[in-house]
Amino acid sequence: MQRSLNDITAEDLAEINKLAAAFYVPKEIAMILELPTGLFMEACTTEGTECFNAFNGGRLKSEYEVRAAVVQLAKAGSSPAQTMAMQMINTSKMKMMDS
Repeated sequence: MQRSLNDITAEDLAEINKLAAAFYVPKEIAMILELPTGLFMEACTTEGTECFNAFNGGRLKSEYEVRAAVVQLAKAGSSPAQTMAMQMINTSKMKMMDS
């Protein structure tokens, strides 16, 4: 039975964070937690909502961990990691220019 977004608990927010950290997308998370898909997807893209913060917090923490590992490997001399690090640097520069 599908629940309302008003029924989201602190435990649900922790689970959203954990699932987002594993790179599940909002639609998949909604299905797992039996939440209304469209409303949950909207909440995950609406800044300031608890869902937005839980989802993006988990996703960004994992993205940071992956990037940090790539940088560490690049510094250790891994050619593929150096290529990825340069791509991340260039993407970051582009994002800063768009801000």
